[in-house]
Amino acid sequence: MTAINIATDIPSNIDTLEKLAAWSGLALANINAALVAVEGPSYTERVSQAGVFYVQADNKYRVLVRHSIQMQPEHLAGGSKLWTYAVELSDTPLPAIFKSN
Repeated sequence: MTAINIATDIPSNIDTLEKLAAWSGLALANINAALVAVEGPSYTERVSQAGVFYVQADNKYRVLVRHSIQMQPEHLAGGSKLWTYAVELSDTPLPAIFKSN
């Protein structure tokens, strides 16, 4: 798993869920760029994808993030919060660039 220390690894300027979601998506896509998952019969996709795209229709840039994270079977009846059943994608350490403002 890519372990994080909440106190030291998440930059202090992340102060909203939106910033946290963007940071998480960009970090996971960076460290798992080549990892793929089977998502259907004869269909694979990268487990984490993120990019910033210009949307001409409203003249704005948007970060688009997509994850495919395996869940433990116990998520159906385990009784814990759903996210606690997420299976780690890799054991790649979080790069230093993601730990600073």
